Amino acid sequence: MAGVQLPAEILTYIFELLEDDSIFSPTLPTCMTESYWTKKQDQWSLINPKESMYSKQLQKYAILKSIIFTCKYWYKIGYHLLFRCIFLQDPTKLRGLCYTLDQHSSLGWYVKRIHVVRFYASASRRMTLTDVENGLISVIHQCPNLEIFTIDWPIAPSFRPIADALCSFSWKSLRSVHWSLTIASIPRLIWALDSLQNLVSAHLEFEPIPSDNLDRSIKLGAASRLALHLPSLEQLSLRGLSQDFLEEAAGWSLPALQSFSLDFVANRHDLPDILDFLEQHGAQLTFLDLNTIPAIDIAAILDLCPMLTTFSFNPDWRLPFHIEASNPLATPTLLHNPHPHITHIGLHQLLHAFMPKQLSGIAPHLSDVATILIQRTNDLTFSQLTRTFFPALKVIRVLNRVLLEGLEHNEGPDKESGCFARWERWHDQCARQGVRLEDCTGALMGDLPMDEEEEEWEEWEDDSALHPHNVGELRELLEECKRMTTEDPVSQPVVH
Repeated sequence: MAGVQLPAEILTYIFELLEDDSIFSPTLPTCMTESYWTKKQDQWSLINPKESMYSKQLQKYAILKSIIFTCKYWYKIGYHLLFRCIFLQDPTKLRGLCYTLDQHSSLGWYVKRIHVVRFYASASRRMTLTDVENGLISVIHQCPNLEIFTIDWPIAPSFRPIADALCSFSWKSLRSVHWSLTIASIPRLIWALDSLQNLVSAHLEFEPIPSDNLDRSIKLGAASRLALHLPSLEQLSLRGLSQDFLEEAAGWSLPALQSFSLDFVANRHDLPDILDFLEQHGAQLTFLDLNTIPAIDIAAILDLCPMLTTFSFNPDWRLPFHIEASNPLATPTLLHNPHPHITHIGLHQLLHAFMPKQLSGIAPHLSDVATILIQRTNDLTFSQLTRTFFPALKVIRVLNRVLLEGLEHNEGPDKESGCFARWERWHDQCARQGVRLEDCTGALMGDLPMDEEEEEWEEWEDDSALHPHNVGELRELLEECKRMTTEDPVSQPVVH
């Protein structure tokens, strides 16, 4: 009997089901996106969302390729699907990609995502940054339906020509960008955003200013007079020295903006005027993530953002109510009024709250007095994270991945320095409130990964059904079953 050959349309549909739709989602990962544990060489390591996206793209490509290359018929039908997501770990392969798209221009029509990881120019690679720039521009020219453009290394020298190519050939289809550039590129960035009216999400990283550069002023020129209107932008994520960009963005029209994230890294000066930005755009936000070392008034922030459901901040911040707490006659309060909509709270930093001071490389070296002050600040802030101020609160998540890896290495919070007692207090507070205290994997805070032997032993200890005192009950139950079977045997079905 000859084999039945499925129609091309059905096979194409099946092949498309193998693809992960999350790869093509314009939504960017946030601080609340969960990490996960994996074991390598008998050591547990934490995989962050960026690394997870890397492996996800590689795995899906490998699976799709192995299936499509099964036979010539499948190859002919599904070959174009290999080009829907272009993930380049080695930019030297751009030459081959450019050649393929030049020879078969129809393949570029299927490209929806381009993701290039960090590139280091070297003589052995025989490829310069200019070569990468020219290759990317050539590929963009061939991709009229490109929706996501992500590049994980600084493109400041090449930003202008790459942005021009995107604005010329992908301005209708582009939904998400991930760029890393210097603040000197902000004028060209503003012009590019003005041309990309259909953007849904944007992640922008601003590189540090060279220490030998004395002139740090930015000349925006005509870009300063642009009143940007981005009707589709729902998610904006900034990292690094973003104060100049944020000052301009405060005056733009962003009617769809729902999610805003700011990671100021280790910078302690020139903090952007967050409150000014939130005065213009905070009323519509549902997600707000502020990871900065300089403190920002939480009460003022939440007054400006009444619709927030998720809020992340740094509990190391020294806030006005901490000063009130030193007065025994005063009642310290974190907020002016309860916030009715927040269900999830994320906490950055907290290294000093749970890790022993002597673990160098994990927590910065501070004096004993400074460490105690930060720990007291953490305790006072956490004591306010209750349903008194957040009536809808469901989850508090500790976001610091370095902290979680340190806890795994240390087998839990340090007991001698009072860190374990602090974890117990926080856990008990959340339990009383009916709030779940989590780590960055989404697991309960304190539930660290275990080896298989440890997990099996714990399951044996917890299995009350196998305790010896139950053996008598089980024996009596079996005897009763036998007796019932003897007294009223089950009739067998009649076979005709």
